[in-house]
Amino acid sequence: MNWRDALAELLLRTAPEHLTALDAAALDLACNLMPAADAQFCDPGTLACPPAQLVLTMDALNDLDAAQARALLARVRDYISPHIIVIARARCPLNRLDFLSLGYEMLAVDEVDRIALYQFDLATYKQVPDWLNARYWAHPERWKP
Repeated sequence: MNWRDALAELLLRTAPEHLTALDAAALDLACNLMPAADAQFCDPGTLACPPAQLVLTMDALNDLDAAQARALLARVRDYISPHIIVIARARCPLNRLDFLSLGYEMLAVDEVDRIALYQFDLATYKQVPDWLNARYWAHPERWKP
């Protein structure tokens, strides 16, 4: 499966009503794959845009260094959307381990086009451990005053 098919499948599965693109290439791709969605452009320099269900980026990270790219992705996650899809081309300053350390999961790799597809979704970012439930909490009935 190439990266375009994986992206189309992901967008169909999530079906966002509001989608924000951080660059022109991502906006064109979003309009082609999800014509019914309300797609808008957000300038990555200012990030002056309303919250969205999903953020898509393709070329916004290419002209940044690694620290700036990490900061941009963190600001997008904190202020715009808890669901981010990054289409990382060969010029992207972040590598696979950088994305994994930021909590992204790799969805697809296209060796021919040299493109990797990463996703951050706050809803599936971290699984709740088994010990974090009421069955392991203190039992007040066992305490004697």
